[in-house]
Amino acid sequence: MKPAIAAIGPEGSREEFLDQLLDEAERALLDVESRADEPGRRVPLEDGEAPGVAEFQAAIAELADAFPGLMRDVEIIGDMVRNVGALHAVSEVEARPHLMQLLWLSLETFVRQYPSLELYEAVCRGREDEEGPTPSEIYAGYLRLLGVLRGALS
Repeated sequence: MKPAIAAIGPEGSREEFLDQLLDEAERALLDVESRADEPGRRVPLEDGEAPGVAEFQAAIAELADAFPGLMRDVEIIGDMVRNVGALHAVSEVEARPHLMQLLWLSLETFVRQYPSLELYEAVCRGREDEEGPTPSEIYAGYLRLLGVLRGALS
């Protein structure tokens, strides 16, 4: 994962990008809480989502079941990003395969929900942060990182 973070952009934007990535993982975990199925009995819940989304969401739910402290792990990594920097936080993520898997599953879900930059930009319109990365930078970074994670986890 280090090469992907290093390729994202200059040192100053790495923290912001990793923060965005952790927010995406957190959103995926929050979706688990609102699921109608129960731990140990996860099934893909088709609700009009893009193809493949339900399967990845079920996999995230199963991962959350297997690692009940997963949300707390994401919060700890977020604190590390803010307090000691992205590179240290990345090494912590690499040491926790379940976090690597969560990031991968979150990004797989993301690219299926937003198969094009235009669609993602439309959803982000009006929510841009003037100081943070742009939607196009986030989207491009997610795609690069997803490629690295696919290679690392296959």
